[in-house]
Amino acid sequence: MVNKRISPNVYTLNTIISALCKDGKIQEAIFVFDLMSQRGTRPDVITYTMLIHALCKFGEWRLVRNFFANMIASEILPSVLTFNSMIYILCKEGQSSEAIEILELMTRKGVKPDVVTNNPLIQGLCHSGQWEETTSLLNRTMNEGVHPDVVTFNSLINALCKEKRTSEAFTVLELMIQRNVKPNVVTNNCSIYEFCSSGKWTEATTVLNRMMNAGVHLDVVTFNSLINALCKEKRTEEAITMLELMSQRGVKPDIVTYNCLIRGLCNSDKCEEATSLFSRMLNGGVQPDMETLRSLINALYKENKNEEAISMLELMSQRNVIPDIVTHCFLILGLWSLGSCAGVASLFSRMLNGVQPDVETLSSLINALCKEKKIEEAITLYKLMIQRDLKPDIVTYSSLIHGLCNSGQCGEATSLLSKMVAEEIVPDVETFNICWMLSANKEK
Repeated sequence: MVNKRISPNVYTLNTIISALCKDGKIQEAIFVFDLMSQRGTRPDVITYTMLIHALCKFGEWRLVRNFFANMIASEILPSVLTFNSMIYILCKEGQSSEAIEILELMTRKGVKPDVVTNNPLIQGLCHSGQWEETTSLLNRTMNEGVHPDVVTFNSLINALCKEKRTSEAFTVLELMIQRNVKPNVVTNNCSIYEFCSSGKWTEATTVLNRMMNAGVHLDVVTFNSLINALCKEKRTEEAITMLELMSQRGVKPDIVTYNCLIRGLCNSDKCEEATSLFSRMLNGGVQPDMETLRSLINALYKENKNEEAISMLELMSQRNVIPDIVTHCFLILGLWSLGSCAGVASLFSRMLNGVQPDVETLSSLINALCKEKKIEEAITLYKLMIQRDLKPDIVTYSSLIHGLCNSGQCGEATSLLSKMVAEEIVPDVETFNICWMLSANKEK
């Protein structure tokens, strides 16, 4: 067409640019745009809007700004879609002030904003905590006949909830209903989560009942927020009731649901119920994770059900849940309290094959053993630290020196003190006092 010296008009070139933009061929579309200028074909508002919109999708912010500036300089009036694209990208970049300037330009040019114009602006202003500007913009747009939609209200409610301004969030929710804007699952989940976190059960229950009465779908996120909050307040019976309601409504619990409930039951000293729920979890095809394991083993250890804890560890290993070092330590202490040296050795060997213990962990374990007067076991761990090139710290030495002194092994305590001093570890006040007594006894 060009070779035959037939000049394509703007409509033809816009059709080509539109097709290239839809295929994601932005560079080719820009080439056609440049060709228009070279051949004296003046781009129109459609040309610029298509390119700006496509460039926004691909995050080419610098080019977007350049094209928009070129458009204004060419005295081509941008459409509402052009302005909306510009405002969207500026708000996404956190440039709310610049976006407001574009809105002002839009008004000066006589282009009426719509709800799509306002939503990114309100979201951006809320995100940056500019509440006065948000309120001003909202009032202004409503006076101009642009009414907020569910996206607008969601932005306001979400921002207020993040700032823990739950009373105001509830007020906005009430306004939303008064204006016949139907809340969706995003609105409700955000509200319920924050109301639950803030202990505002009346508001949370109100939102939940409204959702159910309006036929709004309750998803797993909705229920998890409620269950987690109830468990934190040790209202485990109500949390279990919520689990049953999930089943009635065809919502399948996930790992978050079960972990909240199991942790809540364990913290409420309801270990049997927790293990029963764990079985239900497995039967439901939900794979446990490290949090599940830690909650159950910790609870079993506290109730001195060490054999059950070991069985739980075996079951988890079969399901490829590898326990961390903290969980191993709980079990090791439990087995030592049972006097199962063989079990301790086996478990410790397994721990070393799976995870590398650090100084802090082993020192804590040594401290716990010394408090239980299991000095030989503590010394064994101390020697293991040396073998693994882990440098004992103040906790390690202090625990061992106290333990040895309390068991009447002052000679060993003095020997350990010498090593501590040689390694330039300064004893704490209590250890220093014991050292002074040891020194005084030695002089006598």
